Amino acid sequence: MVLGSTGIQGNSMIKRPIALKTLNQYQILNAIRIAGAISRTEISGIIGHSRATVSNITAKMIASDLIYEKKAEGSSARGRNRVMLAINPNAAYVVGVKVSAFRVGCVVCNILAEVKSSVVMPVRTSERPVQFVADLIEEAIRHCVKEAGLSLKQISGIGIGIPGHVDNREGVSYWSPLFSRDTASLRELIRKRFRIETYVDNDTNTVTLTQLWVGKGKGINNFIVVTIEDGLGMGVVIDGELYRGSSGFAGELGHFVVSRGGRPCRCGKRGCFEAYISNFGIVNGARERCLRGDWQHDPADILSYEEVLKGAEEGVAPLVETFAQAGQYLGQAIAGLAQLFNPSKVIVTGNGVRAGKLMFTPMQEAIAENTAPDILAATEVVVHQWKDTDWSLGAACLVLEEFYKSPFDRCVAAEKMQEALGKEGAK
Repeated sequence: MVLGSTGIQGNSMIKRPIALKTLNQYQILNAIRIAGAISRTEISGIIGHSRATVSNITAKMIASDLIYEKKAEGSSARGRNRVMLAINPNAAYVVGVKVSAFRVGCVVCNILAEVKSSVVMPVRTSERPVQFVADLIEEAIRHCVKEAGLSLKQISGIGIGIPGHVDNREGVSYWSPLFSRDTASLRELIRKRFRIETYVDNDTNTVTLTQLWVGKGKGINNFIVVTIEDGLGMGVVIDGELYRGSSGFAGELGHFVVSRGGRPCRCGKRGCFEAYISNFGIVNGARERCLRGDWQHDPADILSYEEVLKGAEEGVAPLVETFAQAGQYLGQAIAGLAQLFNPSKVIVTGNGVRAGKLMFTPMQEAIAENTAPDILAATEVVVHQWKDTDWSLGAACLVLEEFYKSPFDRCVAAEKMQEALGKEGAK
């Protein structure tokens, strides 16, 4: 039997066999995290390994101060108390960063993905070189770590989420609305500046990890996340693991062509879902209606999403129709996803959810119309009110997933990296 995991082995984040020891460590820590407090016997039942195996590994975790024992709530003073295991929240700290067209967000969180500090820097990052983006990330990280009352030596890893096609093994963007492909690897730029292991992934993948770890997907094995912002993204969780595909580019829902020869998309194609559903697509749709004379805005080329949303909320018919069209396309997309993946839940999130009923009433109608009844009955579609920290927290969860797989090796690895990068800098 081959054991597989979507995770990093060396510099790789593609699907490959992993050691049984690593799998056991991850499964045990994750079971404790999800439960909050749990007995060894219960862990054994969940992960399917003997109590002896669980006891051996958890004994090492207790000795390393990763977890601790506690009495079960409501335990009787008489007889033998039931011993529970819980994670020490201060066992490790990680950093998560989200880079978008108009801001850089950063969080520091503990091993339980609890946010200790956060910062959002409003700054235009679009079409800047990758070195400029690295400068912004460095400033955000240093500020956030200081605000958390920590030192950089206490940080076990850095995760970064960016939009576009990301080679998450090397931290290189093949295409992004933020910057063109560069010979410099964003991952290596940040890694060398801090001498801390760094991971980079598509931002929708990272926000999907937020839902898996602490959101509406916690404890659910099969679900899909659809994000609506300046772009349209999708993350897929299958059997409790984030699915990335063979090259790490899975989930590009936004660039699936739904209308041949339709509205231009930022990716260079025409008629993509993103060109109609995203905030960018909404603004372009409103601009088209303005140029046709359906409504007035002077000048038509200077138009913001906030203005379009406000007009639609005030009942301006062409703008209401723009959101309705977006909702119908979104519903068609979700219906297709439900029938392809049969998820138990589809979570719609991102700052585009501000559209509310303008978009989501037509979405629900289109889902009902285009989904087979049995699948529709088995799929819950929820709209999640987003927070800025959801994105950067997901990038932190990217690091935590790796920490959970080999927690005993992290301190040694960090020391070796500090030493190796120090030697590189001295050359």
